[in-house]
Amino acid sequence: MKQLKSFLFLFLASTLFWACSDDDTVNKSLWGDSYARFVRNAMTVTSTEGTAEAIIDWQQSTWEITLGEGNIVTNVTPTLGGDNNGEHQFTKVTLTCNANTSMDTRTQVIRLTDRNGTTTELTITQEGAGGIALTVDPAVKYQPVAGFGGMYAVSIWGTPTITADEMNKMYSPDGLGYSILRLMIYADKTRWADDVDGAKIAQSHGATVFACPWNIPAEWADKVDDKDHLKPEHYTAYADHLIKYINFMKQNGVDIYAVSVQNEPDMDFTAWTPQEVVNFLKQEGARIRETGVKLMSPEACGYQPEYTDAVLNDAEAFAQTDIVAGHLYQGFTDLGSSYVKDRHDYVCALYPRLGGKTWWMTEHLFNDGETEEDPSLWQFWEWDYNFSHLAKEIHMCMDGYCSAYVYWYLKRFYGMIGDTDERCKEEEGEVSKNGYILSHYARYATGTTRIAVTSASENIEATAYLNEATGEVTLVLLNQSDRTLSLVIPISGASQASAVETNETKNMEPADVTVTKESVSLPISGKSIVSVRIGF
Repeated sequence: MKQLKSFLFLFLASTLFWACSDDDTVNKSLWGDSYARFVRNAMTVTSTEGTAEAIIDWQQSTWEITLGEGNIVTNVTPTLGGDNNGEHQFTKVTLTCNANTSMDTRTQVIRLTDRNGTTTELTITQEGAGGIALTVDPAVKYQPVAGFGGMYAVSIWGTPTITADEMNKMYSPDGLGYSILRLMIYADKTRWADDVDGAKIAQSHGATVFACPWNIPAEWADKVDDKDHLKPEHYTAYADHLIKYINFMKQNGVDIYAVSVQNEPDMDFTAWTPQEVVNFLKQEGARIRETGVKLMSPEACGYQPEYTDAVLNDAEAFAQTDIVAGHLYQGFTDLGSSYVKDRHDYVCALYPRLGGKTWWMTEHLFNDGETEEDPSLWQFWEWDYNFSHLAKEIHMCMDGYCSAYVYWYLKRFYGMIGDTDERCKEEEGEVSKNGYILSHYARYATGTTRIAVTSASENIEATAYLNEATGEVTLVLLNQSDRTLSLVIPISGASQASAVETNETKNMEPADVTVTKESVSLPISGKSIVSVRIGF
């Protein structure tokens, strides 16, 4: 009985093994005493990067593997093996495969040659990229998007001068396409002319220009905790100061879109309590807005709730506030921190409270490591840092109903174009990685309405936008993985599509896009930002 069971087990095991091979019905004795061959003559691999395994059947022979033409298999381990005196055995080899980013299947032949010079072939077929689905729904609309930009040079601080050519490079539609410029309202009105020429260039390209005061004229100030403080009896004079600035700029060809009550009233410039911001808005807001310029507030350093809620919760003050503004210096992207997550959730919950008004992020910068003497510690030089900080934060802001993202200095060693600082990676005036990241949003989202988009992969983060005048749909995508992924956007009726990509080695270079009647598809490389434009 035991002998019968053993016989049945061996019979079934051998039957199952040979059934797994495509051509193994041929008895290996037909190959002679010395040979090496692939167990299979064909196999299929998926479209993604990865590895697959092939099995070699050999005895009394060395063997070598060579790759035929094609771009599926990049490496085989091992490529040499066998033994001229070795007994019959099987050896497993690992095939390292590239991703197939096209929609079509492709093939490549691998050849195995034994010591007799006999060659057998294994044909690898790789599936076309089915792609990660990005489902766009233009019928689901969120916030309007005003634009993206940064802070002009501050002449009273001696920051690097921005030339006309550099302004054109950043604000021209054929350049980086920035669409917002932020100016300082100097306490000394004799310096107002310093910013006119640069503002006129940005405005000539269609950019929105807004301005914020840091310091008040000294004659209106007293001291609170060693900081300048505007006495309430000077509120009217201060409002006149802002109105005079608006009129001066207009007379010199610059239409100011909005002014702020105070840049960072909670920090080290002119100090305002939350209630003082509210009181000023109620007393003087209407007069400022009668100029046709919008008023933004409270512009606290970290979107501090004590300042922001004070304005939102007072009906009269909020009525005089057109744009709720603030900065993100208290953190926004690190949701692993409970403090940062609370701040993030607070800011992203503002939009439903605004009754049709918008919130803008009007200042932030990323310069970790700037005080280090060792250049290897200047994190702002690294693509992974730029990608995980600026690109990630803009994405999260837009996903959180932000209508405008404004970086700090445009021209600085951690800014959008290089300056002459020794810590600057770029030559003066050369576009930085941050500069290209901001351009992805400026050129593809300005003047649109954000719409719904759902990614089928946690590795792909996406925001989508609709140009309601033309019907054009755009997307800005972040691939958080280290490998190339294939994307499919199921969307009917597209007549054309294009895309640009920025990663560690590319700067807004054209990406391959396939358009069919039912979808748009494209590859996106690892740790990359890609913007897509779809026309109908």
